Amino acid sequence: MAWDVVMFGAVCIPERNVEEWLASDVAREAFPWLDELGGDDVHHDTPEALLTFLKDVTVAPHELFDVTLVDGKVTVHCYVSEDPYRETSQALALLFASAADFGAVGELVIYGYQGIRFGERLTVKAGRTAWSKLGHDELAAVEQLRNFTELNARIHERYDSLVGRPPAPMDPRKSRLVVHPFTGRRVRVAEDGIASSAPVGDRFD
Repeated sequence: MAWDVVMFGAVCIPERNVEEWLASDVAREAFPWLDELGGDDVHHDTPEALLTFLKDVTVAPHELFDVTLVDGKVTVHCYVSEDPYRETSQALALLFASAADFGAVGELVIYGYQGIRFGERLTVKAGRTAWSKLGHDELAAVEQLRNFTELNARIHERYDSLVGRPPAPMDPRKSRLVVHPFTGRRVRVAEDGIASSAPVGDRFD
């Protein structure tokens, strides 16, 4: 059975430390929880190499894989199927974790978006990293996060642009909620029934 995952978050490194961080050695063995993530082992030895690898990832047209570093802030917005998830999840987590010793603060969330129910969170703060699996209540809370709703909107916009669906009207009185045919999530659509991209954050399981 096919399934999709979203990975999102950001980590901020003080600009005075960015250059040193990018060139630092990555000690994978310092983070034994990486094995809990599954997926492919990491074979890149610096954050700079990890970033280069992640920026070169190719995904399907309806998927998203955006990893950027701007002014000391690494931002992640990804929506991928199983194979790209397995290829990149450890690299993303290690990129975040490697910044802990350089004054970084941030969080990475990995969440089963469609066809699978799971979630993981990596927090970077005060020179330490903390990895955890998300419980039932925490999974439900993920879809209320601003980062999730913004990524969810981008996902639906991508699907709709590929099939030529126009956006929903801004006026909710001229729209209604339906199940999106590609993601199984409820979205707001125009009254004439043409699906659109504005998400409401709900999902039918």
